[in-house]
Amino acid sequence: MVHVYSPVLAIVFATIAAGAAVSSQSNSTVSTSYNTNVADYDFGDANYSYCGADYPDSSTYTAVKDATLEFLQLVVRHGDRAPSYFSSDMGATWTCSPVESIYLNGIGSKQQGMTGSYQQQIEIPQWNGKYGYANKAWSGSCDEGQLTDKGVQQHLDLGARLRSVYVEKLGFLPYWLRNTSQMYLRTTSIWRTKNSAEALLNGLWPYRGIDPSAQIPIHTYPSAIETMVSNIAACPGLGTAMSQITNSAEFGAFYQSQAALITKLDNALKASGSSATSGWSGYVDVLLARQCHGMELPCSSDGVCITDDDVKQVMRNGHYELAFIARDHPLVPQSVRLYIGSFIGTLRDQLQDAVNGKAGDLKFALYSAHDETIIPILGALKASNTDMLWPAYAANLALELWKKKDGSRVVRVVLNGRVLTLQEGFQWCDMNACPADQFFKYLETYIPSDITTECA
Repeated sequence: MVHVYSPVLAIVFATIAAGAAVSSQSNSTVSTSYNTNVADYDFGDANYSYCGADYPDSSTYTAVKDATLEFLQLVVRHGDRAPSYFSSDMGATWTCSPVESIYLNGIGSKQQGMTGSYQQQIEIPQWNGKYGYANKAWSGSCDEGQLTDKGVQQHLDLGARLRSVYVEKLGFLPYWLRNTSQMYLRTTSIWRTKNSAEALLNGLWPYRGIDPSAQIPIHTYPSAIETMVSNIAACPGLGTAMSQITNSAEFGAFYQSQAALITKLDNALKASGSSATSGWSGYVDVLLARQCHGMELPCSSDGVCITDDDVKQVMRNGHYELAFIARDHPLVPQSVRLYIGSFIGTLRDQLQDAVNGKAGDLKFALYSAHDETIIPILGALKASNTDMLWPAYAANLALELWKKKDGSRVVRVVLNGRVLTLQEGFQWCDMNACPADQFFKYLETYIPSDITTECA
């Protein structure tokens, strides 16, 4: 039995279950997911694919006019992965390569990290009727949510595309990575984000070699204080803010409009829990992972099967939901501030250090994370409906800091190889060359001044 539930939007679905609807009013006259029902919402998704994002293209990439690139930040979603939720009767085989790590030779030893490696290999034993549990898992070589071989290749390809732009075309990043103080790498504690980062860097610097001096530290926060994902345990105030959004009459009406589809999905997926606790994040996790690998869609015990049109509506419902809770509801500035504001502050401070000459050798920062990392940043920036769609596998968001000939700085925001477009009625700055001071000032709305107090 599959429980279709995702920690990415856990706060949302927990508060839906509470049920009490509280109406709110929007002051905006712009058509958004908040004041437009899902049937009439303009998704702009004609060229969208959840299965893989677009990459930067050196043939179309152009530098900011009369400016020199000074600093690059890149926030990426991990690549294609096995679902986090599954049912053994869905008949799926997922393939993942072994995870390789450095073998440590004693803490403090001069030889630490230089004596070899080990591989983590997922083994799914055959059911033998006595003491095996293979009937509780899929076949293949993947754990739940593990980066697939396809996901590894996506980030190798993304790294190669980044190389063609930032190494070969601009000459901004070095051809050989000899001085690792020029870059900073941070991931979440989830293996697929680490493996995605490793693959990306192997594509970006395929000739880096194994010289110990070229080892790249992977910085990871303890999960209890992670800021690149929602962290309601550390910030109870986030739960309160999200409750106000998801208990709104508008959000309740959205779910009610999709009741028939939810029932069909739950029957076919044999989902535990009610439709109120399932949520589009869970459905996307199960269905899109299968569709991206060309697998058949599940059917209910009475032979009613999920169709491609159903999956398309699931995806659109997911787009709509994310725009509602991360961009369009009047309480979004407060919720996003508590959701991802600390990380936005990290990005801003790092760029300001580069402006103020405090970055030292550092010129490239890579943050390998999740869809739930990218979407609230896009919501804070007021991305257009097309750019607010659910971040695909290997989605890539670049913040480039440029210095113009007159000494001023501008920030360019590039999503999946194209300059970010903003929502109609909210074009607060030119994302191709936004004056740095204006960019930093705008971000202040979404950065906590005292996170402990605000989260209480």
